[in-house]
Amino acid sequence: MENLHKPVMINEILSFIPSAKSINVIDATFGGGGYSKTILEKINVNQLLAIDRDSISKIFSKEIETRFSNFTLINDKFSRIEEIVKNSKFKDKKFDIIIFDLGTSSNQIDDAKRGFSFTKSGPLDMQMGLSDKNAYEIINKYEEKNLADIIYQYGEEHYSRVIAREIVKNRKIKFINTTLELSNIIRKCLPKKNHVKNKIHPATKTFQAIRIYVNDELSELKISLDKTLKILNKDGLILVVSFQSLEDRIVKDFFNHNSGKRWRSSRHYPELPDKLATQLKIITKKPILPSASEIFENPRSRSAKLRVAQKV
Repeated sequence: MENLHKPVMINEILSFIPSAKSINVIDATFGGGGYSKTILEKINVNQLLAIDRDSISKIFSKEIETRFSNFTLINDKFSRIEEIVKNSKFKDKKFDIIIFDLGTSSNQIDDAKRGFSFTKSGPLDMQMGLSDKNAYEIINKYEEKNLADIIYQYGEEHYSRVIAREIVKNRKIKFINTTLELSNIIRKCLPKKNHVKNKIHPATKTFQAIRIYVNDELSELKISLDKTLKILNKDGLILVVSFQSLEDRIVKDFFNHNSGKRWRSSRHYPELPDKLATQLKIITKKPILPSASEIFENPRSRSAKLRVAQKV
């Protein structure tokens, strides 16, 4: 299987990783192995633990496993990051670097059979692995209100009610079986001026919402970030690359709340002090964005944001 995924902002990631000492690393979202492979090649690594919920990650790990004896891949959800460490040969170790590259990989998007793409015909699936839901069940069985809420909450799609209504109307005639069928239904719901104005495919936000819901991605992220603090060494770094606002907001809030910063639960309420002890120092005051040259070479990197924090 060809590895189509390009790791985003790899040079920026490397710039934060210390090179003067031997370190333990967790690549919490192995994907196609781009980060793991580069770090093992360029950094003095004692042990690198890679985690990925998608079983295809095992295909891309074979080359790395043959080259590096200090590499281990575990096929599991990163929300179990602490348990994975405790139940493995790493149980007595702490880690100096923990990296998250969120969202879908090109290996998932470009494989029509996985059902992530709104431009290629495939089954309505969208499972990243170890999921108990799939897109077909949601699109064809969920009530209209529930559908609309999912599309709005996880896709921030302002036409969620219209889209949900049209989905229900169409599935009464015939079950919606493929990604292109769903994509075409959504396309008709949005005014044509929006297609041009937003410069993104009209189905982008709805597909994002369904994918996030199917894989419970936001809860997974929140749980995993909390657990990183228990397995990170003092002065160790958490590096997170996110691709959409909901993920980035979770990462930003987590860093803020654990760094002693004052925060607001709502702009309508006064600032509140955090009850948590200060455990992090924010390294990137603003998120780092990909360079113009990287965006040109890899357009999928255009929405990426890198945030870094250090355990104190």
